Amino acid sequence: MVIQPHFNHYDDDGWDEEPWDEEPVAASAPVSPAQAWSSSGSSFATMQLDAALLPVRVELSKQWSRYVEPRDVGDELMRAYQGAVNERVAQRFSSGAWPSLASVSEGAVPPYRTMLMLLLETETWEQYRETCSAVVRSGDYRAHGRAEIYDEPAVLVRADRISLLSITVWQEWAQQADRLQIADEILWCADEIRSLRPKLVVRGDFSRYSEEDLEFRLERHRQRLFEDRVI
Repeated sequence: MVIQPHFNHYDDDGWDEEPWDEEPVAASAPVSPAQAWSSSGSSFATMQLDAALLPVRVELSKQWSRYVEPRDVGDELMRAYQGAVNERVAQRFSSGAWPSLASVSEGAVPPYRTMLMLLLETETWEQYRETCSAVVRSGDYRAHGRAEIYDEPAVLVRADRISLLSITVWQEWAQQADRLQIADEILWCADEIRSLRPKLVVRGDFSRYSEEDLEFRLERHRQRLFEDRVI
């Protein structure tokens, strides 16, 4: 069994108005969005995440093997991950502004202005088309660790471009693995996913251009690439 992180569905223009997934509270003690997002996690594991919501540090408590059953390892790791994600979201809410998805995870669909700049830096029609796809594609990235059980990967991690979607750990391997091995496998998988995701980085300086200028330049740029394409 795996647990998947739950985002209240939101996009670059903001979050939808579906109710927070939280316990009822008394009317005299209202819960802010930041508090609602920081309420879940694991009692036996913690994670630190990079700007793309991928783990860069995993710590399992000394009581890990005593309280976490081997069959529950994947679930407990996802609880720790969700807790770290919720903390990130709560931090973004604490700024006083409604956060965009891109401010929570740098892997999200970039702002419109950034899209324009990325496309302006393409050098061929094929690269232009690939960048168009990479900018909006959700992606489905799967990674496995180095440890094996019955000649199969013992740890499997699945993600999209924004966050981890699931962590699966074979029960038989978890039964004999120590907590440091488990943490290392998660970090290894995170590195693999990091390498698979598209690298959407603007190299040049476009600060002197307005959005309208960028749109005008991109139209000319796109037309030139199309005309120069290899047929």
